[in-house]
Amino acid sequence: MRFWQNPEFVRYARAELRPVRMVTTGLLVLVICLLLGLICWSSTSDQGRFYSVFYTTLLSVQGGVLSLWCLSSCGQAVVREREMKTYDFLRTTRLTSAELLIGKVLGTPILGYFCFLCSLPVAVSVGLLAGHSVATLLWTYALILVFALFVAVCGLWLSMLVEKMTVSPALVGLLLGGPLLLTGIGVAQSPFPGFAAITPLPALFALYDANGFSQGNVVFQSAPVFGVEMPIVPLTLLLYATFIAWPVLMLLRNLKNERSELRLLSRAQALAFAAYFHLLFCAFLDPLAVGAGGSSGIPAAGVSAVVVLLNGILLFAVALATLTPAEQLRRWWRMRTAGKESYLAAQGPAWPWLIVTAAVGFCFLGATALVFNRSGSLGNWHLGGAAALMLANLVYVIRDASFLQWCMLTRLKQPVVKGSLYLILYYTAAGILASVFSTASGSRETTVLDLLTPFRPFEGESGSFGIRSVLYVGLGLQSIVIVLLWKAISRRLARPATAGSAA
Repeated sequence: MRFWQNPEFVRYARAELRPVRMVTTGLLVLVICLLLGLICWSSTSDQGRFYSVFYTTLLSVQGGVLSLWCLSSCGQAVVREREMKTYDFLRTTRLTSAELLIGKVLGTPILGYFCFLCSLPVAVSVGLLAGHSVATLLWTYALILVFALFVAVCGLWLSMLVEKMTVSPALVGLLLGGPLLLTGIGVAQSPFPGFAAITPLPALFALYDANGFSQGNVVFQSAPVFGVEMPIVPLTLLLYATFIAWPVLMLLRNLKNERSELRLLSRAQALAFAAYFHLLFCAFLDPLAVGAGGSSGIPAAGVSAVVVLLNGILLFAVALATLTPAEQLRRWWRMRTAGKESYLAAQGPAWPWLIVTAAVGFCFLGATALVFNRSGSLGNWHLGGAAALMLANLVYVIRDASFLQWCMLTRLKQPVVKGSLYLILYYTAAGILASVFSTASGSRETTVLDLLTPFRPFEGESGSFGIRSVLYVGLGLQSIVIVLLWKAISRRLARPATAGSAA
């Protein structure tokens, strides 16, 4: 925990916080605060209003600059080391992955932290003059720091995965972060209000009583968690604390590995990852909204549809996180041929664990139906149709994961990226083909979707899934493709090892 003695942190601190640079940066921050104050003074006539506007502006600039600084610096930390051919020196030192993680997350954006610290006395003083309490200021800056730390960890995780950063991470954060931040406000009026805590904006609105944030000019102060109302500010901090554990775990497992040896999660960890998000879904589902009408209500079949969609996304994420590197898969193949390994081994294929993940998702759906069911029967939940669509998701994800695993055994550069692009091309072609057939008949479009993709529209106003037999025909065709892919993988794994002849 003594991060100030971390060699990686000390390296960045000595490089970025030289005395002359610290003085220059501190004066520049104070000048910017003064200019912001003058702008706010010229735009307001009331002195009490001035303090409030100045504090809000300064707080927005602090949070935005610190978050983008952390994302940009940490998003290029590992990539830049690889481009400069210095990352292998870090990998061969005695520093552990945890020490490298702490040193880079806290050391790479250290100049941004220093700028934030220089502006903090001004912001706190103006906030007190604006009439805000000390507790409100403490909660506010706790949210900002936790969000900045979360962004820094996510940036470092992304930097570990990519080979070359062609676009600035700060630009990506602006393009993707803006809509994501605004999404939290919209989610507050959905049947899953707890997911509004994925962004700090609802918590900040709740702290400062921003009337008009939610419908009916009612401030969004809390959200149900397993049916119990929980204040939004602690919920946001708790959600970030649990979210950040997953990229931290992936970094600790892979930060000192070669890119070709990356495997983000073990099989058991990937299963826990899927169960975690299913548990969040159950926890944040508002029990009063299930089966209720209006804009904030959702029918039971709609809940099943959301679980099916969530399970499909999690299946593909688990497949990507558990793809076995080529050398480890070859080692498992030799051990399995000798009768010493099973298909559930840690270095084996991913598809057995995908089956377990799909089963866990259906179990969560069944538990949700039992807990949140308002009527006497479970027929409104359409569990049979949901199981059929989950089976479709499972078959297609196993097919896609098998194709990506085959790509990893070839000589393709960046096989996962290129294989994913091929899969996107396949689904795009299937969608275009379905749209062509839809001009003649809508039923033909559904038939094409059932044969070639796991996606299909709902049928009927009651939310029925409308499963047809053609869906199972499509699953049979995809099962044949899976068998062919694994035969191709087996042929590559069965090739004898070659070595150069002795001189």
